[in-house]
Parts: sequence; C-alpha cells; structure tokens
Amino acid sequence: MSIFDNQGKRIRGEMNNITYSKSKCAGRITAFLVICLVGAILVGAPFMGLFLNSDGNATAPQSMPDLMSIACSAILLAALAVENKIEKLDLWTVGRSGLHMKVFFISILLGLLWQLAIYFICRLSNTAYPHPATELSPLLISIASTGLLGPFAEEMLFRKWLVSMMERGGFNTIVIIVCSSVLFFCAHLGDSFLRVDTFVFAIPLCYLFLRYHDVRYCFIAHAVCNLAGIILPLIVR
Repeated sequence: MSIFDNQGKRIRGEMNNITYSKSKCAGRITAFLVICLVGAILVGAPFMGLFLNSDGNATAPQSMPDLMSIACSAILLAALAVENKIEKLDLWTVGRSGLHMKVFFISILLGLLWQLAIYFICRLSNTAYPHPATELSPLLISIASTGLLGPFAEEMLFRKWLVSMMERGGFNTIVIIVCSSVLFFCAHLGDSFLRVDTFVFAIPLCYLFLRYHDVRYCFIAHAVCNLAGIILPLIVR
C-alpha cells in the first residue's frame, strides 16, 4: 500500500469524525444545494437581464456569460465557506504532500479526453462550440471564469463537499459516484446542448477523489478540459 493510499484513508477518517444517518445526511445535502441554487439564480439574474437586453454591443454579450459565471462561482464559494464552518469539513485543506505524478498526468489526459468528447458532441449535434471568444479582453475573462474559477467552485461543491458529506452518511461508493455525477449533469442542463459528457466524465473525477481524497486532481482535469475548449477554437478556426 502506497503512502498515497494511507494519506487518503487518514484524511477520510479525519473528515468522518462527524456522522449522520442517511436520511439526515440527505436532508442536509438537499437543503444546502437548494440554498446554492437560489443564490446562483439571484446573482445570475441581473447578468442574464443585461445579456438579453444588450443593444448591439458586441463585447458585452460575449463577456456577459463569463461574468455571470464568475459571480455564480463566487456565491458558491461563499456558501461553501459558511458550510465549512458549520460542518467542520476542512474543505480548504489540500493534500498534505506533493501530487502523485502518475495521477497528475492521468488527470491531464482525462481533461483532454473530456474536451475532445465535447467537441465531437457539438459536431454531431450541429451545435456551436461553447468557447468562441477570440478578442483579448473576453478571452482573458473566459480563461479566468470558465478555465479556472468555475472548475474550482464546481469541484469543491460536487466532489469535495458532496462526497465528504455523503461519506458522513455512510453511503456506499457506487451511490456516491452516481449522485455526484447526476447532480453535476443537472447543474449543466442550461447549456446550449445536452451535456452528456458531464455525467460520463464526472464518474472518473469522483473516483479520483474517493481514491485519493485530493481535490487537486479533479480540478486539474476540469481546468484542462475547459482551458483546452477555450484554446482549441483559436487553433482550428
């Protein structure tokens, strides 16, 4: 057994000092997700209104979804900060040792395969590629929001928080992976095409977190996927 196996088990044990019944755990998870959803809607509504009522300004509509993403990610992270104090989940603690290089490269490969799947889904469904920004200002905003902040907020919510909470409820591994993947898929239902990829690739992401209890691998895969989606249109246009 490697030191990474021992590390994952030790961290898992620390976070599971508090336990809940399955029903109580499900109730707490549902309540927090509803709070996050309401917060994201309230924060995103003004941006959506500005986007829909834009008067021909080419830059504003292009940047508005990314600005809305930044605002929604910020509210999710703020909610997680409060939840962290309530549940004592130690959400902001990263792995206590360096990254396992083999898993690091697997995470990068997973991210690239994920973006490749998105590309083929768009081609097969005749849907516009989701990251068309080419001008410098919208491109930088897209990198910050879609490429970095969004993946961080989503991985903290759907992997580190959700998995840690479900472990406290004593749910088995398969149930945790399915719930995490389904909720991650549901969070992307408002996109311009059916994001089947979010369900498929959430499965190995969740497995990585369950295996190592280090959200950095999940973030790396997610960020590589989104950054590749931003850069790819610049290369192939």
